[in-house]
Amino acid sequence: MSQLTQQDATAGHTLAHVGTLLAAAERLCHVVAGADLGTTPLYIVRQSALPADRFAGDHHRAFTTPSLDLYLQDDIPDYRGRGPCMVINDLALVEDCEPEDWEYVVTASVLHELAHILDRPALVEDRTGVDPNRLLFEALVVANSLKRPLSCDLPAYHGHGAGFIRLTLHLCQRAALAGFDVRPAAICGGRRYGLSHASDYQDALGDEPTRCLGMSFRAIAATPPCASFSRLWQEDVVSYHRRFPHLKGVSV
Repeated sequence: MSQLTQQDATAGHTLAHVGTLLAAAERLCHVVAGADLGTTPLYIVRQSALPADRFAGDHHRAFTTPSLDLYLQDDIPDYRGRGPCMVINDLALVEDCEPEDWEYVVTASVLHELAHILDRPALVEDRTGVDPNRLLFEALVVANSLKRPLSCDLPAYHGHGAGFIRLTLHLCQRAALAGFDVRPAAICGGRRYGLSHASDYQDALGDEPTRCLGMSFRAIAATPPCASFSRLWQEDVVSYHRRFPHLKGVSV
């Protein structure tokens, strides 16, 4: 076997192993959020399975959008109709992480994107009757954005606010009960978002994740969090915009 062929075989085996980890993470999603997902398909797509000329940017580890399943339906072999979709950058994972960390990073990445999905008004956006050319244009816009660094015009916590943090803490609790020990700090809060550490939010939320184990995430989001959690979030936002006053015009 030539060196190049051997390298290709090794790479293929490596990505196949990551695929196995993603399949396990998909099953976990149905365990922890079954009441919300129901029978709706959940698509977890590997970056390596997408055309190299699209969605191939280096500035993401994972991403999701409310219409991503429509953008990628031709690249999803088992496409079964509308359902939430996420892309996990398995290429970056293999390059940047040690093999012994792959399972943890895969699980954390998938739960992070699942939290975004559950934090939406609906699992997917209704695009009935939308011109296919419009969908193609949107897909190209998303693909182009992934080739660029994240925007500095928005707060670092944009898209990862109080509702998102709350859901991730519930997801981590349920994942732990299913045998997956993913720390909240791997998914939410902390310095990268300009916020308090995830453990501070966990302490502020108290025993809510345990008390709400039987509830859907939709039902949890419909109830107000405890005062200590809301207070911590408000203090973080005030502190953030004191440090970055040029972003004060952004709605928080």
